[in-house]
Amino acid sequence: QVSLTAGSTAAAAGGDASLTAGSSTGGSGGELTLNAGAGDTTGGDVTVNGGTGSSSLGGSVTMSSGVGSADDSGLMDLNTANAGSTGVSGGMTLSTGYATGGSSGTMGLSTGSAVGGTGGAITVAVGSGNTGVGGAVTVTAGSTSGTGGDGGQVSLTAGSTAAAAGGDASLTAGSSTGGSGGDLTLNAGAGDTTGGDVTVNGGTGSSSLGGSVTMSSGVGSADDSGLMNLNTANAGSTGVSGGMTLSTG
Repeated sequence: QVSLTAGSTAAAAGGDASLTAGSSTGGSGGELTLNAGAGDTTGGDVTVNGGTGSSSLGGSVTMSSGVGSADDSGLMDLNTANAGSTGVSGGMTLSTGYATGGSSGTMGLSTGSAVGGTGGAITVAVGSGNTGVGGAVTVTAGSTSGTGGDGGQVSLTAGSTAAAAGGDASLTAGSSTGGSGGDLTLNAGAGDTTGGDVTVNGGTGSSSLGGSVTMSSGVGSADDSGLMNLNTANAGSTGVSGGMTLSTG
């Protein structure tokens, strides 16, 4: 084994440990590489942990790419290695720790703002496959068991602007060239007392027209077009079925 350990103390802060590649005033700075050892069975792990704080905060772990004072900042790649001929590629987990006496940690995923350009995009995509069903994307807000506490909200909002049109928002099921297109379902939550509402509103136009609401069934290029059903649910054993109102403003 090779071990590098900074000094300890009982009266102040422990000694710092630093591993720094060389700098250059006329070329590129030196690279810093941390590699675990190769193995005939399993390769070695690389573990980076912040220090334990016995009576206060735990130590942070910070990873930042390099500043480009006159050009682009450095890239940051976090990825698992490709799988071998008979295995699956490594998984990746991003999670905050649990808490027993307070709230668990928050997680933020954002790109930087820009002056003189556009803000960076965020893409969430599942890789394609050639057998079985495609991989799923699941976004779920937090549940709670506390009395009187609401479940967490999920909000998807397009970008706003003061000089042109606001950003569009689109929710589209998958298409198919050999079968049926995917279904799109909007369901409000069930409740022990009252079920949740579903509300579809066109946007307000402060100085001109309000936004329209359009509902159309699908085109059948070689057969019937799709049906459209607007109906309220059947009543329970002691109630009346829901009413329906069609009116202009």
